[in-house]
Amino acid sequence: MTIIYGIICLGLIVFVHELVHFIASRICCVTVESFSIGMGTILLNKTIKGTDYRLSLLPFGGYCGMKGESAFQDALDKKLPFIPKEEKSFYGVHPLKRAFIAFSGPAMNVIFAFIAFTIIALTGYTYYSADNRIILANEIIPNSYSAAQKAGLVTGDKIIAINDTPIRTFSEITEQIGTNPNENLKITVLRDNQQIDFFVPIILDKSSGTGKLGVMNWIDPIIANVEENSIAQKAGFLPGDKILSINEEPIKNTADIQKQLIDNTQLNFKILRNNDQNLKDISIIYNTKSNLGLQFSVPSHEASRYSLGPAIIQGIKETGNMISLTFKSLGLLFKGIDLKQAVSGPVRMTVMLGDTVKTGFSSSIRVGLVSTLNFLALISISLFIMNLLPIPVLDGGLILFAIIETIKRKPLNPKIMYYTQFIGIAFIIAIFGIALFSDINFLFSK
Repeated sequence: MTIIYGIICLGLIVFVHELVHFIASRICCVTVESFSIGMGTILLNKTIKGTDYRLSLLPFGGYCGMKGESAFQDALDKKLPFIPKEEKSFYGVHPLKRAFIAFSGPAMNVIFAFIAFTIIALTGYTYYSADNRIILANEIIPNSYSAAQKAGLVTGDKIIAINDTPIRTFSEITEQIGTNPNENLKITVLRDNQQIDFFVPIILDKSSGTGKLGVMNWIDPIIANVEENSIAQKAGFLPGDKILSINEEPIKNTADIQKQLIDNTQLNFKILRNNDQNLKDISIIYNTKSNLGLQFSVPSHEASRYSLGPAIIQGIKETGNMISLTFKSLGLLFKGIDLKQAVSGPVRMTVMLGDTVKTGFSSSIRVGLVSTLNFLALISISLFIMNLLPIPVLDGGLILFAIIETIKRKPLNPKIMYYTQFIGIAFIIAIFGIALFSDINFLFSK
């Protein structure tokens, strides 16, 4: 079901994109010869006012076939110096109308993202995140590099601002750091009730394409849940227990527990139960391949729920932020990141989206709606930017040709358009190759 959910959601975005191409074509008096819901073999079809409406086998995406789209190939075959302009055909209307038709699909992707973010703002949501205390990663993961440690931060510091933007949770730290690789950020921490400023050069994590500070989240070692039939349950752990030490080593957070699990198999726990002074000792034999069965409490946070007017403003703001972030992410592709890890192909994207839908709605309708819309908005913005690249065979290429034709006030030679399309084809093949290797790598890892 995960893949089916992903296919349906991705298909929705593509379908909306093609539907708006259809509407724009009608507005510009271009005949739409075919419009399909789905791809592949035609299952049902009915012609209404010259348009063949189709329901196709594969339940994702769709296409909009306009009159005259084959005229370009006919001009090449007949070696004509221009594309024949048939009445009510794509190449028969003014070039600015062609540009409008081409732009309408990507524009709808932005509108879709705006609507999604507006609904999220209207709905509100609960999210879970540790607070703003940090643990230096190199203290837990041997031989790892920590930009935070090198700059002077220490475990237990509370990051209260990054570039003067207030920070309350670890997820906000992740967002600010992840979106600013290779930047020198001002990080304000609270240490012993004193504010201290550090300027930290954020490194680029080439496996993910995001910024990396070299810190981990601080979670208090208070047990929230004990899994049934787990080692911990059989040993006698209970929800609410606070782990004070393991093998006489003080435990301040869950990272300290993880470190002890790596280093030892005989574990002697000292716990505090029911916040009283009666300490309890629990000993277990732990195999690193087994699951201890302890889950720890992470604070919940409620995102603001807006009324309609402020929600629309929030939708515009979030859409703008997502466009900016996507452009920044595209720029990182040329900075030596591991494309097989950082770039997602269609298979990986479908699985990730399906997982988001399944996990979200299994929690609650509100969580499912918010998480799914957020993911779809991200994909929509990515499609908007990719489609508007001024590359032949993409919408951006059609817009570029239309603008050039408007400026020159005469049609472009089909041969020029044909040869420049090789650039677009080469680009598409390169992107497809990267995505394919990414999907293969993802499937093998699964």
